[in-house]
Amino acid sequence: MMSVGIAEPRRASGERNTPMIRHRYQSGSLVIRGKRKKVWVARWREPVLAADGTLKSIRRSEVIGTLADFPTKRQARALLESRLHDVNHTLQKPQSSMQFREFVYSQWEPAILPTLKFATQRNYRHLVRRHLFPAFGDQPLCDINRQHIQGFVTDKMTRQKFSWKTSLHLRNLLSTIFSTAVHWEYVPLNPAKGVKLPPRPLRGQLRFLTTDEVSRLLSALEEPGRTLVLMAVLTGMRIGELLALRWKNVDFQGKTIRVREAVYEGHNSTPKTQGGNRDIPFGPTLEQALRHHLGRRGTSEDALVFPSRNGTYLRPGNLQKRWLLPACAKAELRRFSWHDFRRTHATLLSDMGEPLKTAQAQLGHASLSTTAEIYAQAVPASQRAAVERLEKAVGFLVDPNGPKIERVIHPGSSLIQ
Repeated sequence: MMSVGIAEPRRASGERNTPMIRHRYQSGSLVIRGKRKKVWVARWREPVLAADGTLKSIRRSEVIGTLADFPTKRQARALLESRLHDVNHTLQKPQSSMQFREFVYSQWEPAILPTLKFATQRNYRHLVRRHLFPAFGDQPLCDINRQHIQGFVTDKMTRQKFSWKTSLHLRNLLSTIFSTAVHWEYVPLNPAKGVKLPPRPLRGQLRFLTTDEVSRLLSALEEPGRTLVLMAVLTGMRIGELLALRWKNVDFQGKTIRVREAVYEGHNSTPKTQGGNRDIPFGPTLEQALRHHLGRRGTSEDALVFPSRNGTYLRPGNLQKRWLLPACAKAELRRFSWHDFRRTHATLLSDMGEPLKTAQAQLGHASLSTTAEIYAQAVPASQRAAVERLEKAVGFLVDPNGPKIERVIHPGSSLIQ
């Protein structure tokens, strides 16, 4: 058994109070395991920090190779000596044997979660308790390796049929937790780094409304739901930004809406991204609707534009059940969500030939690729018109006596006139 000597070096301010360990030389042991595929299993002892900060020694066991690759014990011994080099020849800080669950509860959640937005905090707590604790909760931090995390993520996608996006969130959350553990010197490396996911599957057709559907939906809505939906379509604002908007940030003289706040589950915060703080222009149609809405409310500048009866924040889920879904049924439309109106705004801008940068500024995206990939969808009628123009151009090139190139606007186009 390895004996352990403890050296107390001088510590810089702010470092964790972790004693340095000077190991005495150890050679470890080798055994052959397995029936069909025999492998060399190496064992040695290693010092770790217990949860209470005291030192203890644990036995490590690791498969270092197969008998087919290393047929003699001399070859396996050389591999083991290479594996033990750092243990035998360097001063190193012992890893923590604190359980994953205890580290999250006592260290990570109190220090890191409060620095995140409320929606992120809520999502992280759910993922940790529902998925990470059952898989890793009772394991010591120092025993969780990349192979374990890779198997966890792969199992979620293949056997449990989790979506690619959810699996990505789980991997990234594990990486976030272990990055903190590395930074605070509980473990030397982040085992979630390098964990692979398969290529992202192709997205299905994302939903948006045509101008005819917008008109039918507005006709089926009553106030203030009609003004809220009209504003969502014409500005592209997130529902949390709309429900946090105050009259002091509606500039009728400059015809501009200043987006400075957002709300989620009754908790006020800043907009979702860095580009979320933005000024959105509006035209005569929305100005008239907002003035009529203000006239009905007759309220102060600091009040919400769309408040509850008590002057508090409205809940998007309640509004969808009480206003949006009944209006969809009345107008004989498929069901739409609040987020579909953002996609509608970007798609109609794209359909009118507006630059993608304009849609990005309206929507408040930090990345232009997000606007292009997710929000700006192709309108079928406009696609057909484009194909017809292309066919005429190709026909003219092939046959000089063919039809001339001309601008074609298909009768079914949903372009805003």
